[in-house]
Amino acid sequence: MVTDMVYMNDIPDTKEQQQKLARALHKKHSACGALAFAFAILALASLLAWVVCLFLAEFAHTGKEPLLYWLVGGFVGGTVLFAALGFLFVKLTDIAEKRELDFLERCDGEDSFFVGEGTLATFEEGALRLHDTDGKKREIPVPYPELRLFSVCTRKAPKEDGAWSVVIEIPARYVLKEEKYKDEPPVLVQTDSKPRLYEAIKKRNLELLGEQPPASSAKKKYTRKAAFRMPDRKRRVRALIVMAVGILAAAASIPFAFLVKDPSGTAISVGAVLAVVGLFLFVRGTTTFVRAQEVFSVYEEGVFFKSAERGESAFLKWEEIVRIAPLERDGRMFLRVECAYGGYNFPRAEGAWEYLTEHYGEKCA
Repeated sequence: MVTDMVYMNDIPDTKEQQQKLARALHKKHSACGALAFAFAILALASLLAWVVCLFLAEFAHTGKEPLLYWLVGGFVGGTVLFAALGFLFVKLTDIAEKRELDFLERCDGEDSFFVGEGTLATFEEGALRLHDTDGKKREIPVPYPELRLFSVCTRKAPKEDGAWSVVIEIPARYVLKEEKYKDEPPVLVQTDSKPRLYEAIKKRNLELLGEQPPASSAKKKYTRKAAFRMPDRKRRVRALIVMAVGILAAAASIPFAFLVKDPSGTAISVGAVLAVVGLFLFVRGTTTFVRAQEVFSVYEEGVFFKSAERGESAFLKWEEIVRIAPLERDGRMFLRVECAYGGYNFPRAEGAWEYLTEHYGEKCA
């Protein structure tokens, strides 16, 4: 469960003091973000610098090769150091952002929570009040009997760990002004999980549906029962071409390095560069070939979809899945996985629907 991010019990009494502390927290957030960006640029600059130094050491023949090789080593170390610091400050930026937002919520009230940029939801007696942070726009009270609240864990991998949140389902007529939207499906808003949110829900005797955060983070290994792969054939053909070019470059390095007679040693240097370039292209092509696919997997605990090329993944446990149904859209086939709080459209792999209907018929429509 996510803990509260403001490490102080008391919120300043006056508006002026609150704004002063809010500005300080925002400056820390901005500084961490700026440092993360700066270290990323430094890591890239160091990477380019050691490549240039290595090129000069191999081809310039200025008599300063030892110094250039020392510089290569220094810049390689700098690349690793700056990359590590950049990663660290990315994490610190995330923490600083959560801390700033939590403080702004508590300035509005202990039972207030962000449900979107500049929009707060405040749990009050009898209704949830939606309003903006500066109070200039309209306020929307939504009676509790009209709401549904879901506890949701967003998992990017087949494991227990994930990002917990609370999704609030609000009838569209409260949010959309136009009368023609009165029959639209409910609007879903989401807020991050934190102890005082659960306290606010409990205090008003509201029902929180869905999977509840565990008391302890016990590790559990999930069991995969079937995997259905959908290769991207066009990307894989391009990857094979890159791999072939890499193999040819590596093969061409042999005559340069050992067969061409060159007292100056340039041929050996050219051969070494060809070998490195060939190896890089081969590894790059192999990585692209492996990543150029989407995978739909069925686990004993749920279903998992991953697209490495697009950087997308989602794991849904059987307990949160209401039903699975085939879907055709724009000439493409999908599996529509519906949960109580919403649905997901996963590309339909050959044999996946048949497997699901055979083994999990109660979930298939």
